[in-house]
Amino acid sequence: MRREKIKKPIYKKWWVWLLAIVIIGAALGGGEDEQTVADGGNEVAQEAADTPEEQPEELIEPSDEVVEVGIGVPAMIADVSFTVNSLEETKEISSGNEFIENATTEGKYVILEITVKNDKKEALTINSSYFSLETVDGVVYEPNTDGKVMMAMMDEDDFFLQQVNPGLSKTGKVVFEVGEDLDLNTAILKGQTGFWGTESVEISLKQ
Repeated sequence: MRREKIKKPIYKKWWVWLLAIVIIGAALGGGEDEQTVADGGNEVAQEAADTPEEQPEELIEPSDEVVEVGIGVPAMIADVSFTVNSLEETKEISSGNEFIENATTEGKYVILEITVKNDKKEALTINSSYFSLETVDGVVYEPNTDGKVMMAMMDEDDFFLQQVNPGLSKTGKVVFEVGEDLDLNTAILKGQTGFWGTESVEISLKQ
C-alpha cells in the first residue's frame, strides 16, 4: 500500500521565509535611502537658507566733478601752485612811453597777472606758452606774442623762459587777444608745469 506524501504548509517551507526576509530587507533599505535623500535635500535647503546672499559689488563710476578754483585762489599740481591775482580787459595796451606805440586790437586783450610758486626740490622753468585760455565751447586761445604787444608790455614782468628755484615764486603777466564778445565768466585759464602738459591746472576766470 503506497504512502501518500503529506504536503507541508507553505509557511513551514524555508525558502518562503528567506524570500520574505529579502523582501522586507529591500523595503527597509529603500525607505532608508529615501529618508537619506530627503534629509540630504533638507540639509542643502537649510544651508542655502543660512548662507547670506552675495550682493553684487556696487560699481563706483568715475566722478567727473572738477573742483573749481577761481581768481585769487592757488591751484596746486605736483608741488607747483598757480594763482591768478588779477584780470584786466582792454582794447588798448598803453606802453607808457612816448616813443613806443600802444598796442590795439579790434577785439580785446585779456591781461592776467599770475603767480607761480615752486615747491619742488628742483628748479622749474616757466614760459608764457605753458598757459592757454579756453572756453566752454572748446575754443583755445594762445598767449599773444605779437611784437607790438611785447613792446607795450616791456615794463611788465613776463614768463619768457623764467627759471624758478625751489621755495621761490615768480609773478608775471600773460596777454591773450580774444573776440570782443567773449564772456570770461565761462572761460578758464589752463596752466601747466612743462612743455608736454602732463601736469596742468584749470582756474575759472569767473568774476
